[in-house]
Amino acid sequence: MLFSERLSKLREKSGLTQKELANRLGIARTTYSGYESGKREPDHQTLQKIADFFDVSTDYLLGFKEKDPVDKLIEYLELELTDEEIMERMTFKIDNLTLSEEEVKEFIAFVRAKRIMKKERQAVASKHQEP
Repeated sequence: MLFSERLSKLREKSGLTQKELANRLGIARTTYSGYESGKREPDHQTLQKIADFFDVSTDYLLGFKEKDPVDKLIEYLELELTDEEIMERMTFKIDNLTLSEEEVKEFIAFVRAKRIMKKERQAVASKHQEP
């Protein structure tokens, strides 16, 4: 998947318009629109801002990783699976270190809490931008 496609999907998933996201990133809407249409590419600093905003890696945005591991976990969480069902579907390995069941549960709880905090930050930011 191309950068422009990933960017568009991430923005749509967040429920933001191009203008709203451009404002949050501190760039012009026309510049942002160029990213989604594939006519422009962001500089390194803007690419990192986009990755930070969506909590994904720049490698993921650029297509070097098919799925960001956190995105994969979030997909499972959005299915409202139990922790046990998530653990059955996922293998957690980081640099040849396999996480214990308890560590996986803690990770799942952390990601859920982080998603709640991100939604709250977005809601607050949206309220501050309304006229």
